[in-house]
Amino acid sequence: MIKPLLSLLFVLLIGNAPLAQAIEEVRPERLQQIETLQRRADNLAFGELAGADSYHLAKARAWLDLALSEYHEKDTSGSLSAAIAQAQTLLDALEQKQANITMDTPVQIAGSEALRPDLLDQIAVLKKHDKFSCGQRPLATAEVYLVWAEHEYSESGMSHAESYVRNVENLIYEAKVAIDICAAAPVTAPTPPLEKITLSGDALFAFDKATLNPSALWRLDNLADNIKTVTQLDEVILVGHTDRMRSDGRHERNQILSEQRAESIKQYLIGKGIPADKIHASGAGSTQPLVQCSTKPSRKKQVACLQPNRRVEIMLRGSKEGNEAARPGASDKPE
Repeated sequence: MIKPLLSLLFVLLIGNAPLAQAIEEVRPERLQQIETLQRRADNLAFGELAGADSYHLAKARAWLDLALSEYHEKDTSGSLSAAIAQAQTLLDALEQKQANITMDTPVQIAGSEALRPDLLDQIAVLKKHDKFSCGQRPLATAEVYLVWAEHEYSESGMSHAESYVRNVENLIYEAKVAIDICAAAPVTAPTPPLEKITLSGDALFAFDKATLNPSALWRLDNLADNIKTVTQLDEVILVGHTDRMRSDGRHERNQILSEQRAESIKQYLIGKGIPADKIHASGAGSTQPLVQCSTKPSRKKQVACLQPNRRVEIMLRGSKEGNEAARPGASDKPE
């Protein structure tokens, strides 16, 4: 029975060669469209909007993340087209310097199903906060990724959407922390600054692994020493980041990997005497890239280009006596 079916399928494909060719031609065209929009986003990020946490630019980039993922998954639900259209509309408005660009986000797109309205409510509350601008980038990304989670939920159920939902929860938490810091009223001194240290994921972990490299532990030893110089430690925030590469096509694994890497560092710091209740570990997956790279070169070249995106960001909240500058844990050399 199987052989006749295969033969029939072969005949149909041969007989509809123009149709098959047309399908193959549309896919590269979509990819070129996504890459063109990514370059436009990069031009804004490193040009007119350099150094700015632009809500609309962050949202456009999140839509392009969704579009690229759906392109590689050969989406036919309409979500690919919807994501491209949303990104293009936002980039057009930014480039034309339009005033009062809409901050609305489609609650659902083609091929999605309502999921976690409580998260949508949390985002809506934070968008009305008078210090919203402090958390606008992660909130913009969270809005789009909630739509993404709804799409995954519609396609494959909650087990597949769960990692995307966790991603949204982490982004909302990050936004809350940033907004709280901005909103905190000074008592006897200015609000303690937020110190940020970035460690290369490639230096700490093997590619696609969450086990710490023994040769890189001196970096975390220096980080622990740096944290111990904080006389009033409020919080240590660890956020793991990955690149977009997934050879198995399961992009949710990036979220899981980023969480596992942050947790590995948390456990190491606890072993070095940093209080566990002061450390919050989370993952952002591939949602917050520092660089965008073309998908045209070989996989090896793409991995090299995307290296800055594979990182762990450590944020310290607290104060030091005399406001002395902290030693940069990411650049110290072993003695």
